Amino acid sequence: MNRCSVRTKSVEETRELGKALGELLPPKVVVILSGELGCGKTELTRGIAEALGIPADDVSSPSFNLVHEYDELIHVDLYRLDSIEAAEDIGIEELLLDNRPKIIEWGETIEELLECLPVIKIRCRQAGEEREFEISDSTGKICRELLKKLS
Repeated sequence: MNRCSVRTKSVEETRELGKALGELLPPKVVVILSGELGCGKTELTRGIAEALGIPADDVSSPSFNLVHEYDELIHVDLYRLDSIEAAEDIGIEELLLDNRPKIIEWGETIEELLECLPVIKIRCRQAGEEREFEISDSTGKICRELLKKLS
């Protein structure tokens, strides 16, 4: 699994990181986003969405609706779900079969369902005024290509 770390200093930089990442996502990929509240998960997702042709203003955190489906992206928030059974109750298995990229916030709950899928794990945290995004990539290509795009 490839790993890399990227720091951003503003909402705009976080969104640019998301755009660069979104341009690299293969079909069926599952992006697992985790990290403290307010660390930039939604802004990163907005950037990914923009790269896929979805207006950033259309993207919001799915905390209350749990699943937001767009033409080119599925965005899920499992924060309030405490078991794989609860995730299955909202249809997570069907969503995982979809060809669109999936962004799943707090997706650690369903990791056993992801064994046959390309997975990118992103953990974000605040570091003073900066945000740090630690990226683990099972595809073997994303980190290398992402760092090239950002340099």
